Amino acid sequence: MPPPLANKINTKDNKEIKNKDGNKTVQSLLAPKKDQQIANQGNPPPKRDKRTFSDVSEESLEGLQDTVKKSDLDNLVKQKDLKDLVTTIVSKLLSTLKESITEEFNTKLRERTGKLKDEIDALNIDNENFKERLRTKYRQIEELQEKVEDCNHRSIDALKSANYNEQYSRKHNIRMVNFPEKRNENLRDVFVKMVKKDLNVEIEPSDVIAIHRIPGKEGYIKPVIAKVRNTEIKIKIMRNKKGLKNDIKFHDDITQRNLGLLARLNTNVMLNNAWFYNCSVYGKLKDSEHRIKFDLYDNIDEKIKKKLSSM
Repeated sequence: MPPPLANKINTKDNKEIKNKDGNKTVQSLLAPKKDQQIANQGNPPPKRDKRTFSDVSEESLEGLQDTVKKSDLDNLVKQKDLKDLVTTIVSKLLSTLKESITEEFNTKLRERTGKLKDEIDALNIDNENFKERLRTKYRQIEELQEKVEDCNHRSIDALKSANYNEQYSRKHNIRMVNFPEKRNENLRDVFVKMVKKDLNVEIEPSDVIAIHRIPGKEGYIKPVIAKVRNTEIKIKIMRNKKGLKNDIKFHDDITQRNLGLLARLNTNVMLNNAWFYNCSVYGKLKDSEHRIKFDLYDNIDEKIKKKLSSM
């Protein structure tokens, strides 16, 4: 049994060391031993018999049982208090971490958003500049299209005029194919004699202003072009050309563009035939006596349909 003084000290200290909830702490449980050691310093312990290891173990176990009880250990830290404490600490840590992450995220977001806004503003400015440049290009393209269209009309008119002038310059020309070719020939005399003999048309050598051969297909007789004095002489000759012999043929001297127009007219299914007369090209409607005068750049089908609708 411990001395009475030690018990009194232990009792007093135990009352003072209890925590606010009334539960004993580790210090209150271990205080009796410490106080007993202090008390024993003033009173030397009596001599005892030598104890065995087994005796020491039993006494230590009995003393520990008397000093620390299971209920005391259970009361040290309650599970609910521990859970609440851990929850509070973790919540505070998470809240702090969340605030820190949120602040850092918001900072980065503001920086990135600011950069993107600046880039978007720059892109908007570039976009407006490109739109203005594009509008300028559209205006230039429209002006160029107008100029091209005007040039196209002018070129068509020029080609029509050039073709008409060329054809008019050939108005008194006669184109002859299969006209006999001889060495050192005098084409003027041969032509005048042929017209008098075969066509019964009286002309003089002076009525033939010019006569010469032109290049033709290789292996064939070169054609001959004869230019007479006036339209009256040409009409007399052309009206009597059926009297020609030896497969000789007389034609109007037609320009290449007019020959192309005649070829297109002759292949059109809505026309019966096409011909050239007095520097112009004509076509006759199929199953009809109506004729249409065509120009180089006419739309043949539209012109025929327009003629048919007006009949």
